[in-house]
Amino acid sequence: MRRKRTKIHEPYMAFKGWLRTNNVKYEDIATLLGITIGTVSDKINGFSDFLLYEIEKIVKEYGTSYNIFLK
Repeated sequence: MRRKRTKIHEPYMAFKGWLRTNNVKYEDIATLLGITIGTVSDKINGFSDFLLYEIEKIVKEYGTSYNIFLK
C-alpha cells in the first residue's frame, strides 16, 4: 500500500505562474540547481523546501523577484 505524502507548505503558486508566463520548465530549474525534475516538483508543490541558495540561483539566473517565493 502506498503511503500518503504530507505537504509541509502550500504550493508556490506565484512561482508556478511565473514559470508558465516565462516559458520556463521544471527541467530548466532542475538543470540550474543540479537536482531532478521530481525534486523540483516536490519543492514547488509543497512537499519539500527550496534552500536559500537555490532561490538565490533562480533569482540571479532569471532576474525574477524573491517575492514569488513568499506567501
